Amino acid sequence: MKKEAKEKLQTPLSSELSTPDGEGEQVWATHAQSRTGKMKTSRSKRTSQTAVVKKEAEERPYSSEILTLLEEQELEMHTQSGKSRIKISRHRRTSQIAVLKEAEEITQTTFSSDLLTPEEERDLLTNFWECKSDLVRVLKRYVDKASWPAMEPWPMAQFIREHCTPELRQEVAIRRLYERYVHYKHRLASANIRLAAHVAKRFRHHSLAYSDLLQEAVCGLMQAIDRFDVSHGTRLATYATWWIRQTLQIAVARQSHLVSLSPHHLQELGQLQQESEALAHGGKHLPSPQELASRTGSSLEHLTHLQTATRTPVSLNAVLDDDSDFKLTEAMPDTSAQTAQENNERQEALNYLMESLRPRERKVLDLRFGLTGNGTHSLRQIGHMLRISKERVRQIQNRALEKLRANAERVGWEPNLLLE
Repeated sequence: MKKEAKEKLQTPLSSELSTPDGEGEQVWATHAQSRTGKMKTSRSKRTSQTAVVKKEAEERPYSSEILTLLEEQELEMHTQSGKSRIKISRHRRTSQIAVLKEAEEITQTTFSSDLLTPEEERDLLTNFWECKSDLVRVLKRYVDKASWPAMEPWPMAQFIREHCTPELRQEVAIRRLYERYVHYKHRLASANIRLAAHVAKRFRHHSLAYSDLLQEAVCGLMQAIDRFDVSHGTRLATYATWWIRQTLQIAVARQSHLVSLSPHHLQELGQLQQESEALAHGGKHLPSPQELASRTGSSLEHLTHLQTATRTPVSLNAVLDDDSDFKLTEAMPDTSAQTAQENNERQEALNYLMESLRPRERKVLDLRFGLTGNGTHSLRQIGHMLRISKERVRQIQNRALEKLRANAERVGWEPNLLLE
């Protein structure tokens, strides 16, 4: 039965689909040629042809056997295409796994805070130095020779920060070197982040928040990585501890007090606090300033000055008593009225002394010092307005001032009254 159905499938069906006008033979002949030809078509075209043949076979006798053969052919075709698809999917899966492994390795290297062994750290620092050197050599091609840095860690890091712009990073070579440079730097920082946090904990007694201290410590760590020289022969942690501590000291000195203090004064305050705590625990009483000065070896005046600079600021609107609304500003004297009175007295004294001068001398002093509110002028400008030389203006000015001082002494006023 299958053989008969196969012959039926391979022979043209002109007799079964013929019409009186002969159009059926032409249509079926076209389909038979497309079905039995040996053209190399794609899988999608073969699938569509199979669907057409199925539709035609449903209208012919022995349709069940023909459909069975078509299903077997379609199954065989899908099996072959499935094998090739499995090979392609395996290749894609292998490439995806390789990419994921590489991305996982980069991610783990960049953000992992695992400690490094001395050998791993030495290799990483060597690779970091080689990458930095290569990046500087490539950047030199795009920068003037006058801006080339010395082949030392810190000048090279500053050169990269200034000249490795986003426009230059469009170049493939520069972009790859810069990504490797940042990658090595982040890995070194991640491996020593515990050191930065440990050093930052020692400054928690100051008024800065721990998050700010940790941020400053990380900045000091990044600066130490930029400055570290592989030829030193020491561990990075040993070198970075000093830079982290110095960065924290500067940050605390600038931000923890209302009055900016130097790191040296901040260190003295730390010693004073330690001595004060030691005396308080030992003698069970708060030490006096004299005892602190004798223990630290500093003068009492210097100690008082440091304590005054670190005193907690008080608001002028602070209430002095909880039972009343009396504020600190109400207890302070108002010096504005006294200042205005002094200015009026000085103006009256100046007008009285100016009356003893000649009109030309009065004019020169008025233009020179702006006594009438018209602004000050230079000697050259006054000479141009009065049509005299600059030297002559200076002589008139000095003579007028001598007269004013002499008249002030004769009346009994202070000679420096006009200079205030």
